[in-house]
Amino acid sequence: MMKLNGLAAAAATLGILAGAGLTHHGAAAALHTAHSHRPAATAAADAPATWLESAGGQAQVTFNNDVSVLAGSLEVEAHAPTVANHLVFEADARTVRADAEHILATPALLPAVHRAEYKTMLGDFITVANLLQPGPGYGTTAQDYTAWYAALHASNINVA
Repeated sequence: MMKLNGLAAAAATLGILAGAGLTHHGAAAALHTAHSHRPAATAAADAPATWLESAGGQAQVTFNNDVSVLAGSLEVEAHAPTVANHLVFEADARTVRADAEHILATPALLPAVHRAEYKTMLGDFITVANLLQPGPGYGTTAQDYTAWYAALHASNINVA
């Protein structure tokens, strides 16, 4: 079994920093607040809300939620390393990988600002997801940490 205590903590931090705690309902409330009673002159300040309302922003919300689920599954497995818990985080990693691949394959979902950095971040998450699947490098803690920290660093991107 993989040694995941530190990895799970990094994953949880990543989920928080990436905005993974923002639910669709929370996003809607944030959008309503962002657009309520604002003069037209503040349209530039609403760029993050505009991104969140877009198909790419909604894909990012879904991606962030799935990263958060993966982080939680890694934390559970770190404290209860059963085969069942192990299989759950593998499935969650496949979901994160599929989300990232879908966004990368759909140019309309990519942000107009910092697009290259965003693609790098998604690629880093694909690397993490691959390391959490049986195959080369699976269960190699040093590789896991390196991948998580690369994804964590890459996730601090202003997309609006």
